[in-house]
Amino acid sequence: MLATDPDSLPLSGDASETPVELLVVGCELGVADGFANALRNQGQAAHLKTAASIESLQQLLGSDCAELVVINADTDAISTIEAIGKVRVQNPAASIILVSTKPADMRSIAIDHGLQDLIDIADEDHIALAVRREHQTLMLRRENKRLKRQLDEVDERSNLLVQSSRDAIAYVHEGMYLNTNQAYLDLFGYESVDELDGLPMMDMIDGESRSRFKAALRTVDDSGKHAEEFGCVTAEGKTFQARMEFSAASIDGEHCTQILIRDQSQSLALQKRIEELTSKDPQTGFFSRQSFMERLEAVVGTRDSDAHEYALVQLSITNYPTIRETCGFDCAERMLTEAAGILAVSASRAHTLARFGDHDFMILCDDEEPVLEIAERCLHNLRAHAFKSIKDAPLKPTYSIGVTRAEKSSELTAHELINRSCRATGIARSEGENRVTFYNDEIPGDTSHLAEADAAVVRLIDNALANDGFRLKYQPIVSLQGDTRENYSVYLRLVDESGNEVIPDEFLSPARDASRLAEVDRWVVRNAIRELASHRRDGKKIIFYIILSRAGIEDDSMLLWIVDCLREFRAKGSWLVFQFRENDLRHSLGPARELINGLRKINCRIAVNNFSEYDSVDALLQHLSVDVVKLSPELMRGLATDTAQQDKMSEINRRLQEAGYKTIASGVEDANSLAILWNVGVNYIQGYFLQEPSSTISFEEQHES
Repeated sequence: MLATDPDSLPLSGDASETPVELLVVGCELGVADGFANALRNQGQAAHLKTAASIESLQQLLGSDCAELVVINADTDAISTIEAIGKVRVQNPAASIILVSTKPADMRSIAIDHGLQDLIDIADEDHIALAVRREHQTLMLRRENKRLKRQLDEVDERSNLLVQSSRDAIAYVHEGMYLNTNQAYLDLFGYESVDELDGLPMMDMIDGESRSRFKAALRTVDDSGKHAEEFGCVTAEGKTFQARMEFSAASIDGEHCTQILIRDQSQSLALQKRIEELTSKDPQTGFFSRQSFMERLEAVVGTRDSDAHEYALVQLSITNYPTIRETCGFDCAERMLTEAAGILAVSASRAHTLARFGDHDFMILCDDEEPVLEIAERCLHNLRAHAFKSIKDAPLKPTYSIGVTRAEKSSELTAHELINRSCRATGIARSEGENRVTFYNDEIPGDTSHLAEADAAVVRLIDNALANDGFRLKYQPIVSLQGDTRENYSVYLRLVDESGNEVIPDEFLSPARDASRLAEVDRWVVRNAIRELASHRRDGKKIIFYIILSRAGIEDDSMLLWIVDCLREFRAKGSWLVFQFRENDLRHSLGPARELINGLRKINCRIAVNNFSEYDSVDALLQHLSVDVVKLSPELMRGLATDTAQQDKMSEINRRLQEAGYKTIASGVEDANSLAILWNVGVNYIQGYFLQEPSSTISFEEQHES
């Protein structure tokens, strides 16, 4: 067998998949071909090389490593013993099979030189069988060598990890130490491992724990793993409690027990510190948004007949973005810290204060003090305060405050309470500066300016937000370029009193006029992420495309809402693509840029919808970090027959892809258009020809259809 580097050859569970590199010495070419053909007839691929003289053998051995060799003992052209010697010098582990017309006469040579077999030269099938056997042996030998090398590397890495670990680790056999790391020595107060030589581990366990410790060692011998807390004794005689984790191990082939020890007091202190850091906002000292949501959900979930009624006060510094642009980031952040200090004094009896957004605060109050008095006091004290951080600024902070109450009999969820407080704050903002608005169930928002039909739709929307009365639909986005992920565009449907679905064209306009779109966006985001996380846990590589409205773009709490939802359902931003309409981006470029930059920091991707003219939006795309462009359905009209439309589609797609964007052709409704898109080279397609939006996700069935 010839190979430049034996270890570099491919490995396989089936040796027949790897060709035999066979070297035949001293045979005519026709005879050697007979051996190779016999191998092929038995299903074994084979590559053949021959040597008719010592010189040609020497030349072959000089350039390649011989691993499987057949030598003809009957030839006069090459000395059998000399040929064996040449092969052995070059590769002592080579497999050599001797063939002869009279095998019995060559038995002593085969035995004396430790050859692998001796076969009649005329029995080609027997020779092929022996070659296959030796080939399999060589493959196994190579695999064993590779695994041994990997095992040595793993042992080396394991030893390095043990020595560098912050956890105390020791290896014990029959109560005596075999090895420890530095953390173990430090924990027990020893300077070097030599001090543990001959010291039983039992001497480092206090008297009350020794019987349990012996039992634990027996338990690990039976089950392989065990964990328990014991009292330990240091070199100075001091005692401490430590949790020990036992597991079976081996060192240099000797079975032993690995003991991993963590100082319980240090772990608890560290855990407490970590919880404190993660639950509090470092700038204000208030609870973080996530911690506040957990507390609110706990309060809402445990209400009973004896419980207090609770209310939320949401305070937003309305002109904070302007202050930041005028005074600078550091100045604006110091102003926020001052405002937090005033709130802490003004709402000192409140249940919980939290920094809920970039410049939003949330106060959870019980019924011991009227909530409107708390809100008005906070507003009064803030307006009366002379902010040192912005004393030279030409403007003062303005505020919008929304208040909502959770009564004992209410079935509202924590998220619905947040939605109501956000809605009340939005109404306060729209009414002017420094306003307080109380959310009223009977008048959830101003709809007096709407027609009765639209007002009825808004009432449906409010009910849907409170009782999950929306439904999500999913339409596949299919790759034409080999993307194996399952991409879906997420759509929303409103359910009316009769259970019928209302399409967005019929309810989005009233929702916009009644300032409900941001709340609708939040409902879509949360429920889509929950659905996505469920499918991801099942192992599906699903990506959701979620559309955000202009109101969602301008809602400065939207990014934090998305982050909260990802954290709540243990989802990843890389599973989401957020879609923005071109017209919304043009009218809200500043907030859009800020939101998109934030989304990219959590690994979300960005798409622009309804793209129809490259030159008209080229400047817009240059201002935003966009990954995907969804082409307008208008480009699909007449595509199958209109060559001018085809040329336009091809040119737009080419320019977008050259600029680094992925493209999606939407509105695909016939097979002829699909063929055109394939030739144009778009990345993805979407439309009713593939599948209409569905309530369920069944990616395989879509491909079958």
